[in-house]
Amino acid sequence: MTKGIIVSLALAALFVAPAVGLAGQDGRDEWRHDRAEFRREMRELSRDRSRARAEATRERMRARTEARRQARDAYRDSRQSYYWHDHAYRDAMREAMRETRRALRDAFRARE
Repeated sequence: MTKGIIVSLALAALFVAPAVGLAGQDGRDEWRHDRAEFRREMRELSRDRSRARAEATRERMRARTEARRQARDAYRDSRQSYYWHDHAYRDAMREAMRETRRALRDAFRARE
């Protein structure tokens, strides 16, 4: 009877041990699969964040370039406006001085 128990336990171990080992491997494969899926999701999230960062950087650079262009144009327009007003004022003053000198010269010559 003892011999029968030992043989049946040996046969059971012969069939059960590989099944237990395969079951453990199945769990390991499932874990590897889950881990690979998690890594894939993390890569996708990283790519999305990278794209969003690049888009934000492009938008910031575009806005900065636009602001610089507007500031440059405004400065140029203000300088041009100042230049034209300044020269118009200067030309008017010169003309007034010429007329004053001419009038004084004519008055001085008429007196002699």
